Amino acid sequence: MPGISYLDIMHDHKSPANAQKLFGFTVVLLLTSSFLQAQGFKTIGYLPYYRFGHIDDIDFEKLTHVNIAFANPDMQGNLSVGGADITPVIQEAQAAGAEVFISLAGGALTADWAAAWTNLTKPGNRSAFIHKLIRYTLDHGMQGIDVDLEWSHVDENYSGFVLELRDSVDVHGLQLTAALPGTYRYPEITDQALAAYDWVNMMAYDLTGPWAPNNPGPHSPFSFAINATVYWVNQGVPPEKLTLGMPFYGWDFSDPSDVSGVLYRTLVNEDPDNAYRDRVGLTFYNGIPTIRQKTEYALVQLGGVMIWEIGQDHFGQYSLLGQIDDVIRSSVSATTDIVDASIKVYPNPFTGAFTVSLSGAGNGLARLVSMQGQVISENDFSGKEFTITPHHELPGGMYILQLVMNDQILTQRVARQ
Repeated sequence: MPGISYLDIMHDHKSPANAQKLFGFTVVLLLTSSFLQAQGFKTIGYLPYYRFGHIDDIDFEKLTHVNIAFANPDMQGNLSVGGADITPVIQEAQAAGAEVFISLAGGALTADWAAAWTNLTKPGNRSAFIHKLIRYTLDHGMQGIDVDLEWSHVDENYSGFVLELRDSVDVHGLQLTAALPGTYRYPEITDQALAAYDWVNMMAYDLTGPWAPNNPGPHSPFSFAINATVYWVNQGVPPEKLTLGMPFYGWDFSDPSDVSGVLYRTLVNEDPDNAYRDRVGLTFYNGIPTIRQKTEYALVQLGGVMIWEIGQDHFGQYSLLGQIDDVIRSSVSATTDIVDASIKVYPNPFTGAFTVSLSGAGNGLARLVSMQGQVISENDFSGKEFTITPHHELPGGMYILQLVMNDQILTQRVARQ
């Protein structure tokens, strides 16, 4: 049947059929940013020091956390963020209500930084270094530390360093997080170290890039968001302790000898229609539809979203951060308090059909609803188990399954790959 919007229902709310649809719709909570923040949903934006010139352009009120990137030590453990003054950023972000973390290391270390990290995280050196990390964080009035050591810089000292750092942040009431690859766990990270993080920022991007010049294609498709979630949950991280990393940049494969990064802002400035695409020629990125789709997914499956990085945004009507905030404010949330344990859905995520299994036999109306409240399909059901086959053109993303039975409505969240 054709989709019915919330406004359609409200316009004809006296109709018995539409009254039932309204009841089914309103049992799903409409959430504002403040409600989500109170529930712990996070919108995290990394801001590298070389984008500090844009702090007046960024709407920090749309962020719950700002990660200043990146702080690196000298051999004595003294930190610097590219020689920049981080105080104005901290003041702007906190005035808007965001918490500020200092993010350590990053994916592109100089030889001197790499040598310092290797030395300072050794058992005999790490206590003094951690003291300096804590002192730096407290002196600047920040709320936490984000560990972003990557790839070859994650060594046998990593887990011991993280666990000792955890002890220190606890003493001072700080938080501790990490940025980790989308679908890879460094073997050096023990279960204890992984559990020490308050949450993990999944870097669900860079499936391909300059390191694979002959493999052009999407580097951050929606399917990667699902795969990253499944991967880290299987590693023992609860979904509420995961945030979905999303890119505000793309990779241009036009010249295989020089694959280069392209800012989302640059693409939109070239053609505003690019805001609604994920590809321009051989440049692949995430436009507005994909960013919204991923945000909808994170709202019901994860603890938040993460952005690399907010200085790459378009600071006008095509802002991706603005789109994230709009989804958060207007979307329906299938949080655990409205997910009924008596409904099992498999496979979930699904690609074609999916099966619904009930704890007891029932009959009624099975309704699939979009995150914006639009009814996608309705089917009668009867029995303890039945199959739903959505239209093959149904976009990937998050949906709400509602089972309307007599005077009750049971709900479950489902994802299409």
